Amino acid sequence: MNTSFLLIGHRATGKSTLGRILAAHRALRHVDLDEHIAATQGATAAELVATDERSFRRMETEALDALLSESEGMVISAGGGLEHFPAGVRIIWISRDGWEEHAIEQRDRLRPEITEDEEISWMRETREPRYRRAAHVRLHLERGCSEAEAATRLGLLADWLDGAVAAPGARMSWVLPRDAEDLPRAAADVRLFGLAGVEIRSDRFTDLPSLDVPWLASLRSDEDGFFARARDAAAFDCDSTLLSRLDLTGLAPRPLILSTHPDDVYREYFDHLVSLPAWIERRWPEWKDFVILKYAPRVKTWTELRYAYQLYKVYEKDGGRITFLPQGKQWNWVRAMRLHGRNQSNYLSTGCEEYSQHPPGIDHFLPHLQSPAADTFYGVVGKPVEHSYGDILHRALSLHAGDGRAAYFKIPLNKSEIDNCLHLLPQFGFRGLSVTAPLKTAMVESNFVGCEQDLPAGNTLAYVKGSFLLYDTDQEGMEAALREIEADGVTRGSVAVFGAGGVSHAVARALDARGWGPVHRISARDGWGSHADSEYTLVVDASGGRAMSDHAPRARAWLDLRYRDVARAPEHCDRIYSGMTFFKEQARAQRRLWGLAPADDHPLLLRSPNRTGE
Repeated sequence: MNTSFLLIGHRATGKSTLGRILAAHRALRHVDLDEHIAATQGATAAELVATDERSFRRMETEALDALLSESEGMVISAGGGLEHFPAGVRIIWISRDGWEEHAIEQRDRLRPEITEDEEISWMRETREPRYRRAAHVRLHLERGCSEAEAATRLGLLADWLDGAVAAPGARMSWVLPRDAEDLPRAAADVRLFGLAGVEIRSDRFTDLPSLDVPWLASLRSDEDGFFARARDAAAFDCDSTLLSRLDLTGLAPRPLILSTHPDDVYREYFDHLVSLPAWIERRWPEWKDFVILKYAPRVKTWTELRYAYQLYKVYEKDGGRITFLPQGKQWNWVRAMRLHGRNQSNYLSTGCEEYSQHPPGIDHFLPHLQSPAADTFYGVVGKPVEHSYGDILHRALSLHAGDGRAAYFKIPLNKSEIDNCLHLLPQFGFRGLSVTAPLKTAMVESNFVGCEQDLPAGNTLAYVKGSFLLYDTDQEGMEAALREIEADGVTRGSVAVFGAGGVSHAVARALDARGWGPVHRISARDGWGSHADSEYTLVVDASGGRAMSDHAPRARAWLDLRYRDVARAPEHCDRIYSGMTFFKEQARAQRRLWGLAPADDHPLLLRSPNRTGE
């Protein structure tokens, strides 16, 4: 099996530096593809591109394929314009905030006939869709992330990509290619990660492919004889609306998934599905022990999710065998939970999961594909949560601490459905939640939340003795960030806190506890106003990035309580800090509240410089 890694992404994101570190850690050869081509051609990659870009792309493809054929274990750092992404190699997209500021400085312009801003836009528009389609995972590095920490995170993702090969969840996951162009990559991923196989849907593929991996034949169109033509398939899947086209006569029994995908959660759809095993037994009795039911309604609200889940649980309690996979992006966490089932010995007895070759894909399911079956679940609730780093961080800590049976998910949630969510999640086995803005204040008002102390807002829920209790670990996070700033020689002094949301209360408590002041709280809605002419020792941006404006005041230090899209430090600021230290200390405090092992010696929790803009 090929254990090589291909690092892709824009220039100035650290691919070569991190590639060398990853290769050394794994005792593999590292190749910078541009340097490799330059050595063989006697000219730099930039010179070759300027002379004839099409010719250079051919060289790039040939060189990459030749390298991978020479060895099954290396780390290759590719140039930003790579257009060829071989199958059978683990591909990691490295993205870094602020790469645009260094990209043109580090290399001659590719498009001198347009402006620098236009060239950056051109690079994004032409290259990022290719990265998105090709990468198995994406490593995002916030502005100021240290080399050591970036390498630690890259190593973690590489380990997880290796671990996915042996994971129970991988063996029940089917790759869903978008079109015929995706098929070679889909088959390669099945081999690479030990997945169940490739799903071939009749509505996407007119001609059935010849594959050297198991494949699932899915009837999704009004077509006679589909399964007869797909007799080489490892398993069959038939939508319940197409039973008139189902003919199993003369076919050897194999897993038969009968699925329903209604646009609503009306009970008659469910009742029809659970009646089908008896219908199959009457017509093809030899298939009766091979039937798997998949209930996959399109769920629009938490109220509908509760109802659909109750139908599923009652049937399961009565001895029925069924898989519950609600449709809709906001329920991806339920689908990921399927990979943690306690009895996943084979897909015949537990049903089948699927992931798309495109988002959410392996990137979404990776922490769960790699891990053992979970006993308890944790998550982050809010909207948006797509870019949360919490699932990666908490999963890494749990595996490191030896309590890897605790799984962590991203759960989109609106304010209006907090009560429905908190009523249902304990039934799924959830015992703790992180809360993001704008729900921190709203949680205090929920009928399903209690508080041991008077809190105006909270960011952590712990399920204790049958109910959720609200806590606020933002203060611990803020105190850790202040300790880091103080350790860099910034003397305690005046502070401007920009933003009056839920986190601002904990920020104020932490500043008071550490002896900072005076503290000026400024509404992000009103803007800096007269404060723009002031000067502070520290500005704390608790507004999601809105504080960085042309009218911002002078400050010695700037703390942006984010770990994505952190802006470059303003000219009148000595240094800027991201919120990564803040979030790491939150994670420590949350684990204590949830009763999980501390894992304080994990590399991801060790202090590393996160300031930028020097």
